[in-house]
Amino acid sequence: MNFATIALQIQQTLDPLLTRFIQPQGLIRIATRMPQKLNFLVVEKLLNSTFAEQINDGDFDFLENRQLQLEIIDASLFVGLSFHKNRLTCQHFHNHACTAEVTLSIDSLNAIHLIQQEIDPDTLFFQRKLRIQGDTELAHHMKNTIDTLNPEVIPRSIMTLLALPITHK
Repeated sequence: MNFATIALQIQQTLDPLLTRFIQPQGLIRIATRMPQKLNFLVVEKLLNSTFAEQINDGDFDFLENRQLQLEIIDASLFVGLSFHKNRLTCQHFHNHACTAEVTLSIDSLNAIHLIQQEIDPDTLFFQRKLRIQGDTELAHHMKNTIDTLNPEVIPRSIMTLLALPITHK
């Protein structure tokens, strides 16, 4: 049995466990209690593997040495992103006070719909469900880059978690 087969079997075993025990709002509680360095590593690994094609094509060059903040409103979660040496980097995690040039604010449910490409960012913006504060040109570049993402490159376990119903408490 080769490594790829073993990895697939492990993933097929873990996916049902993850969907049973971890709800999206639980992930936010876990993430905000984890060491910041670990959050950085997880965010950076996920983003760099998911956007590998766009990174190789130079689509993130506009973000070089600049900072964008993503706010998940209902989770009070803030993630600062930048691009340096051909890699997306996490500048901060769960820290509202930052020097980001632009902040994109969205609630978790609409963020999930956006990632799953069930709705486009322009629609969310005009419905006032996606707010932009700061450099709108930088936000527009990010939107265009995200629009080029093939949803098939998002890890299946992430898409499974995103497909779970969100229950707000």
